Amino acid sequence: MRDGGHLHKIAEVRADLGESPVWDKDNRLLYFVDISGGKINVMTPQARVATVYQSSARIGALALTDRGNLIFTEDARVAILDPKQGVVRTHSSAVHNQASYRFNDGACDPQGRFITGLMHEGPNREAGALYRYDSELNAQAIQRNIALPNGLAWSEDGQTLFFVDSIAQSIFRAAYSTCGELEAVMRFAETSAELGRPDGIALDRAGGLWVCMFNGGCLLRYDRNGSLSGRVAMPVPRPTSCCFGEEGLETLFITTARFAMTASELAESPDSGDLFAIRPAIAGVPRHLFKECKIGG
Repeated sequence: MRDGGHLHKIAEVRADLGESPVWDKDNRLLYFVDISGGKINVMTPQARVATVYQSSARIGALALTDRGNLIFTEDARVAILDPKQGVVRTHSSAVHNQASYRFNDGACDPQGRFITGLMHEGPNREAGALYRYDSELNAQAIQRNIALPNGLAWSEDGQTLFFVDSIAQSIFRAAYSTCGELEAVMRFAETSAELGRPDGIALDRAGGLWVCMFNGGCLLRYDRNGSLSGRVAMPVPRPTSCCFGEEGLETLFITTARFAMTASELAESPDSGDLFAIRPAIAGVPRHLFKECKIGG
């Protein structure tokens, strides 16, 4: 994708609520989900998109494992998928039994555990929480009182976790211990309400943080000090999440949504729900793999 830094569409998907892009460097594949569509999709190097798993549940977060599988969320539980066979190997128990709760975004920490945010789909402020899953899919809440937990990413040294609360219009940072606990949680940046709500995030090698602005039609970049340092306009109003990929992690992939858009809005932005990419001046930080349990699964 030698596009000289220009944003462009790379695949027509028409996802209802595209989210959680993940780059598989070994196979040069881009995985991503359609939350309300209950799909895990994959894009090949030829930009062909196929569904590798279909669920009746809402699929929120996605990450790669150290055994070539995918760890993902279905409603309020976590599962591991063999993407080549399209078979779910194991499920966790649900952390909540009300249908209005589901996991949203998620990522793996430097120690190989999976962190994902539980949210309430109704107007229930501070009902959300971050959960940590170990190799046997045991869950532990590590942060509560979040209105709408969203994107997560670790600094390159693994000592800082960044996470989004979309309703609070804020990106937070916290010291992250090797045992998976958060300390000294503080606001890193507060986004403008005029630019929509902050959603998925990705970090670059200069410590910059890229955030998708849902309903704002743009991506914002904050420098390592939390100051706004850049903005990329999107041709669709609802960018949702992003990840770095391709050779050298020089491409930023972006998922989008057409969820709850009116017919007139879709006519104005027909590419809503498609995949986009851009090559920023600074490459990205690699994401971590989930360490699967070696017994079973």
